[in-house]
Amino acid sequence: MENKVEDLKIYGSGSSSGGEYNKIRIMGEGRINGDIECKDLKINGEGTVEGNLKAVNTVSIMGEGMLDGNVDCTDFKVNGEGGVDGNLKAEGNVTIRGEADVKGDLKAQKVKVQGELEVNGELVADEVKVTGNINTSGDCNAEIFTVEGSLTIDGLLNADIVKINLYWPCKVHEIGGSEITVKKSGKLSFLGLKLIVTPGRQNELTADIIEGDRIYLENTTAKVVRGTDVTIGSGCKIELVEYTNSFKQDEKSEIIDNKKT
Repeated sequence: MENKVEDLKIYGSGSSSGGEYNKIRIMGEGRINGDIECKDLKINGEGTVEGNLKAVNTVSIMGEGMLDGNVDCTDFKVNGEGGVDGNLKAEGNVTIRGEADVKGDLKAQKVKVQGELEVNGELVADEVKVTGNINTSGDCNAEIFTVEGSLTIDGLLNADIVKINLYWPCKVHEIGGSEITVKKSGKLSFLGLKLIVTPGRQNELTADIIEGDRIYLENTTAKVVRGTDVTIGSGCKIELVEYTNSFKQDEKSEIIDNKKT
């Protein structure tokens, strides 16, 4: 990008056309019509980009931001509400403090959520850390995946290390990893508040298949659990456990069948 490229600033209420800019600032209510390239984009208030966005550095949303195309940047930050109508690709980190909705795929080095994240496509990252809620319609692939709260993954959750601390009901179609740990929460939530559970339901993980090397489960309902070393803690209902080395079962759990393979 050349040094002669100008900044774009929208204060109050206004709009601008797409193009190539240095820094973009929307302070108030602003709209950009068309694809844009810039070094940084910062929205304070309400901002809309009707096109694809490519930022060399950071895209930051403080308030409400709607990006109606694909987003390609280094870091992506939301403090409030943010929406991406296409794919989101971040070479660095995606940080959500509030709510974010990605209609396409999300790819980043690290994803950190303090609030709620919904991804309609696939999620791929080296590390995913969620304090709150995450929903994905596609697969989720990571090296490290940790959740304190709830999750719904319609596809496969695949990570070397999976750690889930249950605060609300969770559902995953299939989990695969080297080390998988699912534990029921304590008496207090991560917000320091007492947990509220819907009558007739408990904070549990529901999955069809859980497969890994070392598996420890609490409050889990699954059709098949398959691993090298498997420990079934309290509150579990498992149809079949298959293990190659060791198997332990809490007396408060129900397992229909288990076999060494």
